[in-house]
Amino acid sequence: MAKKNRKTCDVPDATIHRLPLYLEKLKMLQAIGVEDVSSRQLAESLDIKASQLRHDFHYFGGFSRPGRPYQVTKLVPALEKIIGISVPQPTAIIGAGHLGQALANYQNLDLQGFPVKGIFDTNPKLIGLEMRGQPVQDMDDLEAVIQREGIKIAILTVPATQAQVVADRLVAAGVIGIFNFAPTDLKVPEGVAVRNERLAVGIMSLSFKVKCILQAQEGEDAQAEEL
Repeated sequence: MAKKNRKTCDVPDATIHRLPLYLEKLKMLQAIGVEDVSSRQLAESLDIKASQLRHDFHYFGGFSRPGRPYQVTKLVPALEKIIGISVPQPTAIIGAGHLGQALANYQNLDLQGFPVKGIFDTNPKLIGLEMRGQPVQDMDDLEAVIQREGIKIAILTVPATQAQVVADRLVAAGVIGIFNFAPTDLKVPEGVAVRNERLAVGIMSLSFKVKCILQAQEGEDAQAEEL
């Protein structure tokens, strides 16, 4: 069984990032009563090639016979199991500032399988504040809550100067997945996964694309004036 699990997890990052997109689209189809969908239809709805989708699914067995459509009601739970959310994953939010509060109040975390079981901060003015029925707790209680609730995933929204110290505490308490919003790289031991979400980097990447679009539009306008 251990060998099978290692093989299943030996998947390219690009494929891993597409799995939630497939699941989200399939849930939308399921909600409107669609029972079957072809690889071409599903791929086109996500603006990717059908061959890419089939290649992604091949890592996990393919899900259908060649030439046959996917059964939506079977594919949804199969992807949920592969992603790891067929059973809810208790999650902690570290840092109850503006971003932490926004994430705590984001209902889809619960709906998508990540119920928030702990929100923590060091600010006395925030401790005790409730967010969707979950009180902000003192950082002194971090380890006890993580172990009591069986929390394996934490969302980090603390300042960069505090991020590594907090990450070390999370790992020592048993957390093995950190979604890091702090603008710094974390050092974690083998066996711990980190996903960095850099808001500034994301918006700068968007800015580059906006610049290119504006340049293209300016070029078109210049050509039109010449005519």
